[in-house]
Amino acid sequence: MKKFILNMTISANLVIIFAMLVTGFADLLDPRSWPIMSTGGYAFPLFALANLGMIVIWMFISKKHILIPFLGFVVCYVPVMQYCPVHATGEVPLGALKIMTYNTWGFGNQHDHSKEFSVEDTRRKMLQYIADEDCHVVCLQEAPFHYSVRDDVDSILRPKMPYLDTCKIEGGTTLMVLSKYPIKKHELLKYESKANLSAAFYLDVNGKELIILNNHLETNKFSKEEKEQFGDMVKGDMARSGIKTESKFVLKKLGAAAAVRAPQAEAVASYVRMHKGRSMIVCGDFNDIPISYARRTVAKELEDCYVSTAMGPGFTYHRNGMYVRIDNVMCTDDLEPYSFHVDKKCNLSDHYPVVGWVKWHGR
Repeated sequence: MKKFILNMTISANLVIIFAMLVTGFADLLDPRSWPIMSTGGYAFPLFALANLGMIVIWMFISKKHILIPFLGFVVCYVPVMQYCPVHATGEVPLGALKIMTYNTWGFGNQHDHSKEFSVEDTRRKMLQYIADEDCHVVCLQEAPFHYSVRDDVDSILRPKMPYLDTCKIEGGTTLMVLSKYPIKKHELLKYESKANLSAAFYLDVNGKELIILNNHLETNKFSKEEKEQFGDMVKGDMARSGIKTESKFVLKKLGAAAAVRAPQAEAVASYVRMHKGRSMIVCGDFNDIPISYARRTVAKELEDCYVSTAMGPGFTYHRNGMYVRIDNVMCTDDLEPYSFHVDKKCNLSDHYPVVGWVKWHGR
């Protein structure tokens, strides 16, 4: 009986490790060809936690077999670190640039406003938070710039970051970059989308050019009601038959959106390659998880600042039971990132901002 239990436990652990491998490297699959299988990265943390649980189980059954789950983490080191990097907070050197990327959700326009917080109050609180962070460069997504926003931005943000530029497409979202340094120009990247876009903003940082490539890639197109249904499923407030139907619906929708994002991510990666040798920060709302085709494609020739310097999974999206990191900051190899983190001080958007520092090597 003891041998049977041992063999069954070994088999279970090997199955878990196999599942970690399949889901952990799902970002290698093109979602245009493998729409459902390419979403496997969403399941990776569940299998990683199960493998962690196996360490506890082996402590009681056979300590020498603890090597099995440890080897599982070794072979899945890359996806483990992508999802949950482990770095101690380092000292930020003098001369580093503080960077923020933040999807503002229309400057909190869709926030659940109480009697205490009007739309205007919410916007001003958010802008004041951004001003208090005193960044050198701030990249915003879903940042409409109509007249009332303009007045608040001018009074709250412009005294600290006098340079501002925006880019938008007709009927779509707006990208905004604020900076302590002059913004010389911007150019829109060409890819198909009705509402989303990427744009490169050229900054002059004390005589050195820095390209800020701000992105808002294709959304997963969940309606408010669909997000609420997903939240009910996560909380267990749904019948088993409903959970099965909802899961299939969610996977289908995630796969379809990932297929649309794929050429957009490729366009961003192509722009990075075309400007190889120039200093660049690529950031924004990728609308996809750390193990995804979109993130892997963009990050291929860049350093992921969060993965390289942060501690923990760092969820940036935090509504309706969806806790995922879909906002990113990446940089070229002439820049060194420091102490990137998800800042939860401001919860007026459905996203948290990602904040950290970069510094040119040798400067």
